[in-house]
Amino acid sequence: MTVSTGPIDPAELLAQIPDFEQALAFYHRHLAPDTAIDLSVAENVLVYEDSMQKMVFDHTALLPEKYIHYTSAYGSPELRAQVAALLTKAFDAPVEAGDVFGTGGVGSALECLAFALQDPPKPGEIGPPPLEEGDAVLLPAPYWQGFNWSFEQRPKLKCVPVRLPTEGPDRFRLTLAEIREEFFKYNRLFGEFPRLLVLTNPHNPLGVNYGKELLEEIYDWVIDETEMHIISDEIYCHSQVDGVRVPFTNAFALDAYRRAPERVHVVWGFAKDFGLSGFRTGFVVSKYGPVQRAMLGTKGIEEKKHPMSWFTPVDSLKHYVLEALLETTVNGVGSELYTDYAMRRYRELLSASFERVKDRLVGRGIEFVYTEGDNPAQFFWLDLTSYLGKRPPEGTYSATPLPFTKGSEIDSDELWLFNYLAGSPTEVSLLPGETMHCPAPGFFRLCFTAYQPDVVCEAIDRVADALDRLVIVG
Repeated sequence: MTVSTGPIDPAELLAQIPDFEQALAFYHRHLAPDTAIDLSVAENVLVYEDSMQKMVFDHTALLPEKYIHYTSAYGSPELRAQVAALLTKAFDAPVEAGDVFGTGGVGSALECLAFALQDPPKPGEIGPPPLEEGDAVLLPAPYWQGFNWSFEQRPKLKCVPVRLPTEGPDRFRLTLAEIREEFFKYNRLFGEFPRLLVLTNPHNPLGVNYGKELLEEIYDWVIDETEMHIISDEIYCHSQVDGVRVPFTNAFALDAYRRAPERVHVVWGFAKDFGLSGFRTGFVVSKYGPVQRAMLGTKGIEEKKHPMSWFTPVDSLKHYVLEALLETTVNGVGSELYTDYAMRRYRELLSASFERVKDRLVGRGIEFVYTEGDNPAQFFWLDLTSYLGKRPPEGTYSATPLPFTKGSEIDSDELWLFNYLAGSPTEVSLLPGETMHCPAPGFFRLCFTAYQPDVVCEAIDRVADALDRLVIVG
């Protein structure tokens, strides 16, 4: 037998990555030229580069001994209490430490919920029948493609897009009508009703906040007329710019939640707002008995299960980093917590970056889906539909697809446009909308927090110059 001891070929690894966004991130870290700019992946450098490195991590010591030992897979009591306090401020609604359970990322938190909701309530507990393998999950589309991995791969649920309109004055606007239509359409087609609704608030990739009135309407209908649970993914809850007309509303602040807390579950994590995506730390927040038992584990004659987080733990290194973040004060003992300062500062940085990038997009004639006063979270949803099918003049450009796009299921014109912009000489990657289940081709997600605004604006100039070279073919 021959055993290879040489270095692993990054190109071979790239070919094995099934997720387009993750493959794109891998490409930029290991294979792309240094001049390439990746605006496709949802990452955030604003707070880290502004203050976090200097105020928090420059003062952390080598790993203390206590962090080499085992700790609770779902978070120590201290960490859960600190996160509950942080979320109580962010949500403007009380969050109890006993309802908070850590996991190795928000994707893992979603998977844990998908499994936990397949457990039945105990006699006397309020709750709908448990989910079963094959049950449908409704998700307003476009949506983050990671939901498919979290819900389908191991829990064996089925993701069903609720397709938002892509044209007209209300394009990409969610209403209860779209959810109801897909709910009953699924029943007509398959003879059963969906069992889970997932809302991302603020939304990825649209960035918008869902208003309280809309949320109350949706939650009331779900609770009163269906047997669905609701998961609210609020990982971008701090990503708010100044002057938005629809403020962020947490699920726990709704009247509907107070009527049926067992039907509503929230996930959140440090990856986006705090820019710590590589630490993969997420949290399930739920009062529902089956969820709490699944996350804590059970011990008894009838049932004995290890905590779900044991398979995706908040390890001791995560505890060390997060405790440093959550315990740091800005001006010494007894002063403002760094997390409070950072999120206030983040709003300023996010607002300034958004305005600069928006002005550059408008100035260069690149269309995007936006209504004045909407929240953007960390994204611009670019509308490049007018460039589909166009090509550079003959003989001026030779398209070389990036190495991981072969065999992609994306619309051929959308994929060509992606490769054209991501390849030389433009070298700017945007995430194709159809990877996020967008109902129509030609839309792309631009993450404007992935770099400082100077770099993002440079990338926009490159994209605009490349688009200007396209002409109608035939």
